[in-house]
Amino acid sequence: MIFYAALLLASLTVAAPAPASVPETLEFSVVEGNISNYFFRRGGAAAHVLASSGVAPRLVVAFPAANSGIGLWFDKARQPVALDLLGKLEGVERADGMRGVTGRFSASGPMRTRGMVLGSVRVLRDFVYTGSVPPEVSAKAEPGLPVVVRRTTLDGKHHFELRLESLAGSSIAADKEGRVVFATASGARPLEFRMTALTDYAPLTPIPRAELLLVNRSGRDLDALAFLSYREKMLAGSWRFLTYFGRDTLLSVRLLLPVLRPETVEAGLGAVLDRLSPDGEVAHEEDIGDFAALRRVRDGSRGGELETPFYDYKMIDGDFLLAPVLAAYLLDTVAGRERAAAFLARRTPAGLTYEAALELNLSRVRRLASPFAATPGTATLVGLKPGQSVGQWRDSDDGLGGGRAPFDVNAALVPASLAAGARLEAGPRPEVAADFTRLARAWADVSELFRVEIASTQAAARLKDYAREQGLNLPAEAEPRAPVRFHGIALDRAGKPIPVMNTDEGFVLMFTDPSPDYLERAAENISAPFPLGLHSPVGLPVANPAYMSDAAARARFSRAAYHGTVVWSWQQALLAAGLKRQLERKGLPEPTTLALRRAEATLWEAIKTADSMRHSELWSWMAVDGRMTLQPFGQGGGDADESNAAQLWSTVFLAVTPPLP
Repeated sequence: MIFYAALLLASLTVAAPAPASVPETLEFSVVEGNISNYFFRRGGAAAHVLASSGVAPRLVVAFPAANSGIGLWFDKARQPVALDLLGKLEGVERADGMRGVTGRFSASGPMRTRGMVLGSVRVLRDFVYTGSVPPEVSAKAEPGLPVVVRRTTLDGKHHFELRLESLAGSSIAADKEGRVVFATASGARPLEFRMTALTDYAPLTPIPRAELLLVNRSGRDLDALAFLSYREKMLAGSWRFLTYFGRDTLLSVRLLLPVLRPETVEAGLGAVLDRLSPDGEVAHEEDIGDFAALRRVRDGSRGGELETPFYDYKMIDGDFLLAPVLAAYLLDTVAGRERAAAFLARRTPAGLTYEAALELNLSRVRRLASPFAATPGTATLVGLKPGQSVGQWRDSDDGLGGGRAPFDVNAALVPASLAAGARLEAGPRPEVAADFTRLARAWADVSELFRVEIASTQAAARLKDYAREQGLNLPAEAEPRAPVRFHGIALDRAGKPIPVMNTDEGFVLMFTDPSPDYLERAAENISAPFPLGLHSPVGLPVANPAYMSDAAARARFSRAAYHGTVVWSWQQALLAAGLKRQLERKGLPEPTTLALRRAEATLWEAIKTADSMRHSELWSWMAVDGRMTLQPFGQGGGDADESNAAQLWSTVFLAVTPPLP
């Protein structure tokens, strides 16, 4: 059993505020490039509507309820089509249980649907890549006017409805193939129509904006956090990840911890504990609603509850994030200490207390960390699971460049989890706490296994090659005058570091207490201009492949790759929070403190320079006259994906703030 000193005191709990008599209205919009995003929530109606203009326009409606949605993709047009909302969205809550939104839209030219999806957001996401709809969930427009498209979920219990009505001389009709054609009468431009999108999945219970934070904040970050925060769970991002993600929840809660109300913290942490596997693994993502049913139908499992969730446990980083985040809340905050007993007494859907569920995770951490402590070396590090090419936040196929042992997991999260385990197990189990401490000591210097050192002449040659490939001018200050040292992004199958400089030092800064020499080297790489280091006019790219010797390998980390030379908002916040934490340490040498302060100032300069994109999931850049200029991600023809307009871990600047002058 886990005990805390605080549990010897009476547990103080705070009752949840009584629900307001008038439901809160949350509405805001975000425009990024050619994509307009509209968010609405009131009562049981909640939706994110995306209108994408261009030669291939689309309309997407994503509902937090059951991670469900409706999407319309249109044929490629001769000329770009401007597609946008006229006025505001309105909520709809019908007596038959159908809920959603309605709004008036305009389009600057004719359109015809090439694809319609009514179902899970996961199926909408897949349509982006495949351009096809699974036959089990396909839908066509019904004959007659107005145009209506309906679909019943695979378990027969829920429904979707899309209604399209022509306005202002426009014409909307279904053709013989069940596709929808939008046109205008002669001389009537632009065309106008009303779209109503509905589902009857049970709504989540929102946490009102006024009840999220301990401090007064306003603006887009707070709006996005509110749209993604519910009593049942926090949602990772909209529109593409509008459901639970374990890693995103844990990192967001940790970075937001100084400003979150305890009820919000516990909503996030409780959702993670509720989804632990019997072996203590943290679930990465959940397949729920109609997508869970689709999986079961395809597997031939037609009996029982088709929509029983599936949980994905392929990621390895979440397993080592849970204990540090729980310890930070339960042991290091007043509210956490006061509420610990009540929180740990809660029960998971499987009937375990949260305390027992946490024990499962801590046992897993000890078991996975023990081989390296017994036989230190690259072969005993924590690696990706067999058959998987991903396992931590860089979870695209090329995110680790083919690596198997990620730097962030081994150099930061495993040691942090062991240290947290020692704290959480203190009290009547000193022998367990002592074993965690022993393991933590064995893992203390594991970052050395990831160390990369490149002679200055060789580094200079590679930098020139890379700058030429990218169309960048190489400034004089980017000339290396000493060997370049950094930690590789991962180890390959042979145990050799993959020489990609990266921002994952933020995990080390945030979760561990590295040596002064380590801190000075990390600070130098944060401050050095890209591609010598990580500082650039558009922010800090999460991967810098300039020191790789092979051009094909460098190309895997392009500015069109999801985890390539692109900037992720939360990674900059993690670095900022980590630098602040290190500067608060006592007894660091003065040169180390000065290096950290320079890095902090340089980082915040980069954050402020790209402030217009700070709320986004990520962004990219292009070379103009030899310089990097900011560009939204997901709107270029070669971009691997698109950026979410509301992303949970991009709201963390509510807590991560610039240093005082």
